[in-house]
Amino acid sequence: MLRRAITTSLALQLVLLSYCAAQAVDPGPIRVGDRWSYDIKDGLTGDLRQAVTIVVGEVNEKEITTRISVRGKDRPLTFVFDHGWGRIDDGVWKNRPNDLLAIRKPLQIGKQWRAEGNSTNIQNGVALQTSGLAKVVGQATITTPAGTFDTFKIELTVRQINTRDQTKSTTLNVVEWYAPAINRWVRKNTEVRAEGRVRDSFVDELTEYSRKP
Repeated sequence: MLRRAITTSLALQLVLLSYCAAQAVDPGPIRVGDRWSYDIKDGLTGDLRQAVTIVVGEVNEKEITTRISVRGKDRPLTFVFDHGWGRIDDGVWKNRPNDLLAIRKPLQIGKQWRAEGNSTNIQNGVALQTSGLAKVVGQATITTPAGTFDTFKIELTVRQINTRDQTKSTTLNVVEWYAPAINRWVRKNTEVRAEGRVRDSFVDELTEYSRKP
């Protein structure tokens, strides 16, 4: 009985230590000038699709406004996110409250959340009803070209239904490895499904990260 109690206690301590390790490095709040660079690769072939850099241009209590540069293109894009990195406005889609891919801090294994929203394409008027489910399923140490990071593994599913034709729907299945030490994910796998088939898949991997001094 005593041995079992000691074993249980040690196991609990290891879990707590693992949780604390992922939370230990606190870079403080996101601030103007923070930047992250990613390679976006095809999920099937591994071929490079794009190389992008996200730079924070403005931060207020509700939103993060970023400038996103795509290698090979002259004009950067402006994306607006909430503080959980849920996209609010990318110049084509306006999402309320966000695209439902936002995280909710504090993160811990087993935490889950649901959300509902809507998205409108300001160019063609298409409107979508959205619903999402997310769960923190574990922790992992992930190495990318930018370094090695302690992360939380988060699985997110977002369903989008066309309000004009509810037979048309798309599902996004996302697995994200979020590193508290950099205030963002270091790897993210995205799969897009429609009509029962995989229509697209791609992987974002962090290649560089820096903070404004």
